[in-house]
Amino acid sequence: MSKTFVETSTYLIEGIDEMVKEGYYKNRTEGVNDAIRLLLKQYKISKLHAKDSKISTGQDAGKKP
Repeated sequence: MSKTFVETSTYLIEGIDEMVKEGYYKNRTEGVNDAIRLLLKQYKISKLHAKDSKISTGQDAGKKP
């Protein structure tokens, strides 16, 4: 596991802290990791949609799968 330090707004930290306080996450790290996982999932889905769109419109016609 690696450590990365980031700067973010107080507003975002307070939001994560509230979720920790309510028991949604055990700690900030868990909340931030979940947010990153969701961001990466959304990114991958958007790439798949873009690829699907190209195939549907025939823009990928000459490329091998």
